[in-house]
Amino acid sequence: MNIYINGRFLTQRLTGVQRYAMEIVQTIDRLLQEDNEYCNDKVTLLCPNNICNNISLNKINIKKVGWLHGHLWEQLELPFYARKGVLLNLCNCAPIVKNNQFVTIHDAAIRAFPYSFSWLFRTWYCCMFYFLKYKSKNIFTVSDFSKNELHKYFSFDLNKIIVTYSGIGEIDKCEPDYSIVKRYNLIRGKFVLAVSSINPSKNFRTILNVAQQMPNQMFVIAGGRNSKIFRSQVVSELKNVKFVGYVSDAELVALYRTALCFVFPSLYEGFGLPPIEAMHFGCPAIVSNAASIPEVCRDAVLYCSPKIVSDWVEKIHLISTDDVLKGNLKKRGKEISDRYNFSAPARRILSQMHDK
Repeated sequence: MNIYINGRFLTQRLTGVQRYAMEIVQTIDRLLQEDNEYCNDKVTLLCPNNICNNISLNKINIKKVGWLHGHLWEQLELPFYARKGVLLNLCNCAPIVKNNQFVTIHDAAIRAFPYSFSWLFRTWYCCMFYFLKYKSKNIFTVSDFSKNELHKYFSFDLNKIIVTYSGIGEIDKCEPDYSIVKRYNLIRGKFVLAVSSINPSKNFRTILNVAQQMPNQMFVIAGGRNSKIFRSQVVSELKNVKFVGYVSDAELVALYRTALCFVFPSLYEGFGLPPIEAMHFGCPAIVSNAASIPEVCRDAVLYCSPKIVSDWVEKIHLISTDDVLKGNLKKRGKEISDRYNFSAPARRILSQMHDK
């Protein structure tokens, strides 16, 4: 097959969606070398000229094309350069004029939680999804929950939606950088960790309310925010809350390995990778019982109602005082997290593309 991959994600900051794309592309690259079924495929990663993220590939050709950037490059130039083959899009977006293509759409948040996004952002994505419903041969998504959400909000044909899940990728190879622990004067096993963007659907207000109820417990919140997309959210200044901002993978691994526990009160997730990463690195997780999270985390975590502050306070206190429970969560968390890798979804994506 002559396969083109939309490489616009290399121009964007690495959040969950872009990280997924990086991992899928790198795994496809390995399959092209190791699996006889795909070794004759010719795969090209088409990118704009303003890429800011590096990716190391052996079999996939990286090609910079066009003069435009962003959505204009994706809609106007990408379909021209991908006209002689099938196009794989991994980050929710795809050119609406391309017929022979596959698209990964991670969730339906723009409809389920519209107030988390600007009007322009919502309008464009809703229009784009309308066209992709007809233009795409298949839609890939990352959970059964997201599959049903895409059908519910955008009337995607359930028979065209393929669940691929996400997984633990290159972060597993990182040596932890404990300098971040020293830099913020954190004490091993004494702080509660949260990781995500400060987006209303992530429900960080609950973490701040919990912190208010637990003044002697340190909370660390890692992650960036995109003010161009997400509406502003007032963040209280609490002495026991430290915002460490965007962190490297090595720093993130260090935080996972040294935290008392990980909290994830999100209201809406297509998959929810941070709890899986936390479990993988031995950090007991307390998570919301909403959206895809129970489907993904199963019985390896403690669940809380997203906005009931007393529930979160109780579970954090439980982990801090019950070593047997903490040990069981670590063991079960590792077992569940080991099920999630990128080999299975990458194979399924290639298989579906070949079948079509």
